[in-house]
Amino acid sequence: MKSLSFAAVAFCAVAAVPANAAGVDELGRYLGTWTSPGTLYDTPYSKAGTATATTTCAWSQDHVFMICQQSITLNGKPNNALSIYTYDTAKSVYRFFNIGPDGADGSVISVEGDTVTYSNSFTDKGKQVTIRTLNVWESPTLYRWRTEYSADSGKTWTPMAVGTAQRQ
Repeated sequence: MKSLSFAAVAFCAVAAVPANAAGVDELGRYLGTWTSPGTLYDTPYSKAGTATATTTCAWSQDHVFMICQQSITLNGKPNNALSIYTYDTAKSVYRFFNIGPDGADGSVISVEGDTVTYSNSFTDKGKQVTIRTLNVWESPTLYRWRTEYSADSGKTWTPMAVGTAQRQ
């Protein structure tokens, strides 16, 4: 059984959706330093608690990657992560890579209008489970995020965590 990490909650990632014409510049929405408090719920894939993060994002020197450093506190335990976003022009998809002390993973994310969606799937006791996190921008300096799971191919979604991210 998979459990929820804050990196997965706030910023993490496999849904191939056509990217819009803005390409890599769409990722500029993450520029700057963000504070992100959140609440986690008790589910089969998450434990109830609190989460906070400070994330600082900047362009790579060649403007190909958005690089984000994260200081995360999940239920009082500190953690750090490095996230890298990019746009694959050949395939017209956004890619997301998350690196932490316990390993790394990567996926495709969707960027559509005011919403960035990260998702992944796994099998639990023979059943396909999808977890997704949606970052929904309310303004250039604020987005709300929520993480939810579905065990019925997306027909219903159960909340796992909610929060906000505010640019400082």
